[in-house]
Amino acid sequence: MRLAEAWFIMAIINDVEQYWGGMAVIECPNCKHQVPENTKICTYCGTLLETVQPTATRALSDTDFEDSVPRWGTARFNARMNLVLTVPDTSTSFVFDAERIEELVIGRQDPATGISPDIDLRDHGAIEKGVSRRHATIVRRNGSLSIVDQGSPNGTFLNGQRLVANQPRVLRDGDDVRLGHLVLRVTFERAASPIT
Repeated sequence: MRLAEAWFIMAIINDVEQYWGGMAVIECPNCKHQVPENTKICTYCGTLLETVQPTATRALSDTDFEDSVPRWGTARFNARMNLVLTVPDTSTSFVFDAERIEELVIGRQDPATGISPDIDLRDHGAIEKGVSRRHATIVRRNGSLSIVDQGSPNGTFLNGQRLVANQPRVLRDGDDVRLGHLVLRVTFERAASPIT
């Protein structure tokens, strides 16, 4: 580039910076130029400046990291039982009466529609841990519960074994279900007897 062209470009940049003098500006994290605060793309280098809250499930590259561990708890789940799903290392438990379980959706709230699944894991870092909005379902049939992955990008794991999408697998008392990187412990508890 010739000296006259360089001088001309610097004069334009100087004029632009003087024009923005009374406006709120931000610094581009890539090229360090100052641009108007409401700019979405840096006019100097083309870097995206607007941070967008992620709503889509981010595919994680490291979800298949544990060995399969068989569990031998009971699969029998009758009308006098409760399903308890616990997030380990927290005080959070989701409790469901057997009579009210037909299909439970596990996932996180959809920020666009505000629709929440039956088991909403957004308060447990669901988005960062790769949980989809409709990640998996628990279905009650013939005296047992099954879990079904809904084609989630980060998978559903039962005791360390990745489930095939849309293929039901029987849940047992004591199982661990992992959605992406978020683990739920499955417990079957006898429901409290009604007081007569």
